[in-house]
Amino acid sequence: MADQLALSLRAWPSEDTSTESLSYLIARINEQRGSFRSVTEASLEEEIRAANVGEEDHLPDDNDASQESHDANAKGEELAIAREDMIKRVSEAYNTCSQALDLVSLLLTSHTPKVAEATVSPYVKQTVSFGSLGAEIMHHTNGAGSQETSEDLVGLGWRMRSLTRSADSILTSATRLEQEMGRESTYWQQILEIKEAGWPVSRLPGDRQTLGVRFGFAEAHAEFRDRGLVALRRDADGNVELDHGQRWRGEKRIRVRVVKDGRVLAEPPTNSMGDDKTLSQRLLRARNSLFDEELYHELSREGRNLVSQAVRCVGPNICVPYDADSQIEISLVDVAMEEPLDVSCEDSSIPSAIAITLRLLLSHAHRQNLQRRLQPPPPITDTPIARPVYSLLRPILEIIQHQSARKTVEAEFTALNFALSSAGLPFTTEETSSSLHLNRATDDFPTDPSTARTLINRLIRPHHSQITLSLPKHTTLMLDVNTSVFPPTFGTSFQLTTTSSAPGSAIADMPHVMPFPTIEALRKHIWYVTSLDIVAALQAMPPASGWTQPSPYQAELQRKTVALGQKDRLSVSLDSEGLALSWVCSGKTGSRVWRTDSRAEEGVLSLVEVMKEQFG
Repeated sequence: MADQLALSLRAWPSEDTSTESLSYLIARINEQRGSFRSVTEASLEEEIRAANVGEEDHLPDDNDASQESHDANAKGEELAIAREDMIKRVSEAYNTCSQALDLVSLLLTSHTPKVAEATVSPYVKQTVSFGSLGAEIMHHTNGAGSQETSEDLVGLGWRMRSLTRSADSILTSATRLEQEMGRESTYWQQILEIKEAGWPVSRLPGDRQTLGVRFGFAEAHAEFRDRGLVALRRDADGNVELDHGQRWRGEKRIRVRVVKDGRVLAEPPTNSMGDDKTLSQRLLRARNSLFDEELYHELSREGRNLVSQAVRCVGPNICVPYDADSQIEISLVDVAMEEPLDVSCEDSSIPSAIAITLRLLLSHAHRQNLQRRLQPPPPITDTPIARPVYSLLRPILEIIQHQSARKTVEAEFTALNFALSSAGLPFTTEETSSSLHLNRATDDFPTDPSTARTLINRLIRPHHSQITLSLPKHTTLMLDVNTSVFPPTFGTSFQLTTTSSAPGSAIADMPHVMPFPTIEALRKHIWYVTSLDIVAALQAMPPASGWTQPSPYQAELQRKTVALGQKDRLSVSLDSEGLALSWVCSGKTGSRVWRTDSRAEEGVLSLVEVMKEQFG
């Protein structure tokens, strides 16, 4: 103990701030350098230069003082480090003693709480209840044999328990593996079935570990083409589940209706399928749904460009004019939410034919996209190539307008035939047409691809019909009805070719081919030509001998009576009411009308009989 270092536990001396004052510095300079008069700039520069070259031998006192100051500082630092280490160790010892005291005091609180309470620290009093810690004396016994037997039994029990757990784990794994094999077999069996059915199966582009099937159309728009690839997931039972993703909106279909004043006149029946559908049937329905969604999208794009043809997009419906008081409504409906039609429709052939025609035209547009892709690409320009608008509604409009024009013309010719037949005049019509009929379109739709292409060509080309009329005086009228909603026609045009067997007549002098923009102008011209032809036919009949035509351009006959010196007049006219014969004979007037709304009946006098009766 004598050779140990004795330390003082006094506080570290604080620095004296008076040594930094100006008076202290002046006194220090006077003591070291003498008066300020001996300190010059030259002497200071000389000291600096001598310090740089190591010539400071003339200042031994200053070096010794700095060395002593450095030794004193080092000794002070050592003393401070030793003091801090000692304080740290004393704190650790105090902490250990305090914890031991708290432990012993807590043990004593179970027996003498009042005595032990005086030695428990305040923190332990607040956090631990008295009497919560106890101690018990354990007597050590020397039972080596029984302990070894007990340990062997315990070890044997643990081994048996481990083996039992291992066996149960193996059995559970084998059962799970067998079930997994069954699910995998079911999954791959269904994959093989759709592969053999012709559906292309491949890996998903974004997930190479998942199989997918493509049921869409490669030439469709990008939005619908990408939705045509779905993942083939496996459900809990091993069956294949079609994962359409977030863009799947449910099964849709195109619904076509013929509506009149808000009442449904015609609608095709829905083909519903049960819930026990096969995977191929589900893929087929998903493909049809995607195809109808694209069809409705393209119909909406085209419908906005056909406002001049009276096509309207009203909410979810695309309205196409059908006849004077009805229209065709095309909409996209959800199959799951579609309600059956309450009333029975008159005929479903027209909406069914329109729906099939629209699908055929969209398939034709896909085929045209493929043909464009096979052609050499155009030169690269800064202007993007606009996506063309498919012609889907235009062929339907052409058929509807052409049928409407033909019905109007046929109604006029039928009425004319009624009137002339009642009057006993010969009149025949012959019709040839290259246009399709919507009411018979379902019978014309083929199943083989070559005939389907022929039908598509008939749909997209202008529709043409030809009607030939044979008048009583061997005059032939050949009417050509052409319909096209494309420029420059934008509708139906009529062209009448007139052929007369009487040279020099007014009919022969007319232009051989005459176009007519409207049905009204065509109707009036046919009435006029027919009346001239009837007058020419009457001149050749015996009752009209002696009658002359004052003007070849008037449907009128005259004759001069010898007794009275007057002229008898006979005129023929045609209008919507029928064939009218008017006369002025011997100062008396009369007329006879053969109407267009009734056929020739027995007892009705013909035109020749009326002339015999009136003029002898």
